Amino acid sequence: MRVFILFAMLCSFGVLYAQEQMVSAVDLELQRAQVVFNNKKYNTAAGLYKKVYPKIADEEKKAQVLFWIAESYRLSNNFKQAFNWYEQLVNTKYPDPKILYSYGLLLKNFERYEDAARQFNDYLFEVPGDKSGERELQASRIAAAWKLNPQKFTISNIKTVNTIYSDYAPFLSNDKLTWSSSRTESTGNIIFEWTGQKCADIFEATPQGDVFTGINKVKGLVNSNFNEGVAWVDSANTAMFFTQCNGTDGKGLNCKIYVSYKQNGQWIQPQVLPFCSDSFSVGHPAFTPDMKRMYFASNMPGSIGEKDVYYIDYNPITSKWGTPVNLGPNVNTVEDDMFPAVHPDGRLYFASKGHLGMGGFDLFYTKDSANTFTKAQNLLSPINGGADDFGITFTNNQDQTKPIAYYTSNREGGVGDDDIYSISIKPYTFLVKGKVIDRESGAPASNASVTLSEGKQPITIKTGANGEFVTELTLNEVYGIDASKEKYFRSVEVKVSTQHVTTDSVVQVTLYIDPIPDEGVEFTLQGIYYDLDKADIRPEAAKVLDSLVIILNKNPEIVIELASHTDSRADEDYNMKLSQRRAQSCVDYLLKNGIAKDRLKAVGYGETKLVNDCVDGVECTDDQHQENRRTTFRVLSTDYKIKR
Repeated sequence: MRVFILFAMLCSFGVLYAQEQMVSAVDLELQRAQVVFNNKKYNTAAGLYKKVYPKIADEEKKAQVLFWIAESYRLSNNFKQAFNWYEQLVNTKYPDPKILYSYGLLLKNFERYEDAARQFNDYLFEVPGDKSGERELQASRIAAAWKLNPQKFTISNIKTVNTIYSDYAPFLSNDKLTWSSSRTESTGNIIFEWTGQKCADIFEATPQGDVFTGINKVKGLVNSNFNEGVAWVDSANTAMFFTQCNGTDGKGLNCKIYVSYKQNGQWIQPQVLPFCSDSFSVGHPAFTPDMKRMYFASNMPGSIGEKDVYYIDYNPITSKWGTPVNLGPNVNTVEDDMFPAVHPDGRLYFASKGHLGMGGFDLFYTKDSANTFTKAQNLLSPINGGADDFGITFTNNQDQTKPIAYYTSNREGGVGDDDIYSISIKPYTFLVKGKVIDRESGAPASNASVTLSEGKQPITIKTGANGEFVTELTLNEVYGIDASKEKYFRSVEVKVSTQHVTTDSVVQVTLYIDPIPDEGVEFTLQGIYYDLDKADIRPEAAKVLDSLVIILNKNPEIVIELASHTDSRADEDYNMKLSQRRAQSCVDYLLKNGIAKDRLKAVGYGETKLVNDCVDGVECTDDQHQENRRTTFRVLSTDYKIKR
């Protein structure tokens, strides 16, 4: 018995020891992931957390790891993955209400502003008075209104420049576009673990209309195995100021601004600017046109938030630098304020996460008035959206049909990660507002399809609950607009021209649709007459049948019966044969005009369906007999499929 007890105890100790070893292994994996996260290697951290996540049994610890996965993706700007993991996280019992705030930010990234506002409301219930929560709640409500009333700009993806990787921070000078990119052609093979992409290099290209050619890394000693980007080049193309992170050996934790000069077509060995430091980051250089002042971003001591915009005076003759000056609370916030850019008119543009905005980074501008900067103004939709919008540069195009600026966005529908977009002024806006009405009842037709055709691919939109629709039309076109709905005939087409427009315009359109009658309900085709004892189609009858051709072409799913009727003033058998010939002549006319044979049925009813009492033996006027001499049609089916 003792042996058995001892054996049992040894087995128990063995199980406990194995469990401790297993827990210890999991904890080691978590500790490693946490170290990687703390070193801002967010993309790598996400993978490590995901690997250990299924091994955890404790629900509280499992929720904690779920949080770190979601945060790793959010901080590496992988919004889709972050959103998926945060959706799981908010349904757990994770105790920190901060997840509601972060989830709200992600909802803003996807422009789900009403849902975002609810999350911020819930967050403020848990953390009343939180300034960031109050700001984001207000921003969500304002952003929804901004999105509904976009400014007069056209935003276009520059596909000849962009790749599936990150392409960002364009700068245009001396007819050359420089930008930062982590594409496969970047120097070295080091993967930047923050993003999971290669370290960025500075590239350049030459704009030729809407296309950029000669895409290459800048020549010389600017690019290294580590991160270079956000460059500024003087108008003579002889000096380049740019941001370099990680140091020349990759071990640096901060960013610095370097300058390189061009000799013999090559950029020579860069030199760090004297006010940079190993203890804080400095980057994103942008000069005024006279090169006497440089703006930059930094988290140096004295910053209001995470990173602030500063300026420093510079003497381009002596290369002497002044003292950095913070732009103050009208520009800088408790969040990131970065990517300054100087417009030729003197306005300063920058990107911020701390002002009222539509998503992640939004673009703003301010004006310098005797070194006092005005309150930042949001550039609004469509330049800004739910994604990150930053890094703007300006052209000198006087032709407003050409781009006036380029900037960066990681919005939906791009080529890759961060992409470069152009901004053009939209000359005029032409809106068509309309309503679709059930002609029979007079009621608005909800969920009707409105088709707008202008010789290219037709566009179809749906009416709302009140039967209304609104859309913007392209200029210099002629549109045909009609409406359709299941169990209704398609409406008559209305023509709308957007040619020769000289102002913003709105055109009101009302489209009427008629219910398709049930089988058995006949329509009389007014105006179809025949010569005595003949079945030939007369010119006036052809016009009526032409209208029927239009109806059948616009409603390709219906099959009809075309019927002819006579009065009672001839022999019954004669009238039946005459009416059949007349019905067939109508069908033959439709066939010649392209209507498929199996959509038409010709029937002669003779005098069997009189509409009044003018039967044999009853004296009637010519007008009364005329009522019976008619051509009718009725719908036999509404599910015809074209045979191929």
